[in-house]
Amino acid sequence: MGKDINDYNLVDNYITDNEIDKQYKEINEQLAIVVSKEDILAANLLNLKQKNAFDLILNTIFNNQTGLFFIDGPGGTGKTFLYKTILAAVRSKKIIALAVASSGIAASILPGGRTAHSLFKIPLHLDNYSSCSVSKQSGLSKLLQLTKLIIWDEAPMSNKEAIEALNYMLKDINNSTLPFGGKVIVFGGDFRQVLPVVPKGTREQMINASLVKSELWPLFTKITLTDNMRAKQDPLFSNYLLNIGNGTEPTIDGKIQLLSSMILPYEDDDTSLNNLIDFVFPDINNYTENMNTILNRVILTPKNEYVDHINKILINRFPGNSIKYYSFDETVDKNEQGVQEDFMNSLTPSGFPAHELTLKLNCPIILLRNINTSEGLCNGTRLICRQFGSNIIDAEIVTGDHCGKRIFLPRIPFTPLENEKNIFPFKRTQFPIRLSFAMTINKVQGQTLDSVGVFLPEPVFSHGQLYVALSRAKTLSALRVLIRPPSGNEADNNHTLNIVYEEILLLSNTI
Repeated sequence: MGKDINDYNLVDNYITDNEIDKQYKEINEQLAIVVSKEDILAANLLNLKQKNAFDLILNTIFNNQTGLFFIDGPGGTGKTFLYKTILAAVRSKKIIALAVASSGIAASILPGGRTAHSLFKIPLHLDNYSSCSVSKQSGLSKLLQLTKLIIWDEAPMSNKEAIEALNYMLKDINNSTLPFGGKVIVFGGDFRQVLPVVPKGTREQMINASLVKSELWPLFTKITLTDNMRAKQDPLFSNYLLNIGNGTEPTIDGKIQLLSSMILPYEDDDTSLNNLIDFVFPDINNYTENMNTILNRVILTPKNEYVDHINKILINRFPGNSIKYYSFDETVDKNEQGVQEDFMNSLTPSGFPAHELTLKLNCPIILLRNINTSEGLCNGTRLICRQFGSNIIDAEIVTGDHCGKRIFLPRIPFTPLENEKNIFPFKRTQFPIRLSFAMTINKVQGQTLDSVGVFLPEPVFSHGQLYVALSRAKTLSALRVLIRPPSGNEADNNHTLNIVYEEILLLSNTI
């Protein structure tokens, strides 16, 4: 408030207001990030196009210039490898560089990575006038003033209004008219993958929410990575995936025919799903001996209702005794509590944990909220359950820089978003986790896995979802797809919808 604490006689000693002595937690956290020798030496392993991007970006930073860059390339072209190398080179010079991603899983792969929404305080409800909730007097503001470089992975997943809000905020706190306050900005991603989520949005609304429709897009310098390291393991599979991502794979009655070698024959829902589970998790009783093997296996499906169904089957198969945690649900209007409680228990709004949470020792889980982002606990962090208490869960982080750290998870309150159309507003207090044997396709973007099952009881519903689901596997032999045939026609179990917005791909090539 501009007042001096010494005017109030609250302490015996006079407190000096020396800027040198001020400690900003946000700045200290960034300066404390350990730069590994492996990431520094990785500069010698870059291929030609990665090296050109590396040199261009570093020269811009070290010459105190401004620059906007977009690293484009399909999965396997080494975008994350390039980000890590750039971050190591900059941070080794004691220059502050921020690493964020649009999803928690992608953020966990980057050293010091955070979700963009958590670090930049981007509002959940966005419009053309949205701004980030960052005060000019805050420690975060001081951090952003000192920052030279910002890397944002999976940027095409984010709404253009979130990126524009960051632009306005950085210009404001840096007192600059330059784009993003004069910082060097490196966005990266693949426009073949899923776009910003627009609830019940039309095709036009989803396209208009994309980064390529922002007024900032023409200001970027595009750097395309084409050497696919993953393709060396299975080049035919990689080329096939690109055809799906580009929308050039031939269609029959609006559907593409998947390769017969990736298809798991459909018999009936229960038998076929069990066969898919057996393919992805063949030795589930032995995974507790080496948890990395289970963390690199997942079943993907379009909607949360199928995710919950598969996770329920797998937790029953997982060895050990189960423990159940029940949520505390209450209405905002206390007068309705007795009438509505059973009904509230049956609801699971988007982003909520279930009312009944069934867990076992060493089972894999995923975090649903940003709890302590500086300690690696952000939305999308994957963990292993180690011990259970009445009101806490002892878990171990198994991804990112904080891998191996033991933490305690408490129950926290959840309330639906304002635009969530519920019969009545209510609050759920529950552990902010979900089992992660199975995940939605959108949740897993940015990961490469050892074994992938794709369950399609109904077709995908958005741009890039099929491409993302299939491209999580390194090779064709590590992938199986189960398609529920329409109208009970069991012979038609290898055709499915592939949604590609050609306008997005064309606009992404305009710079």
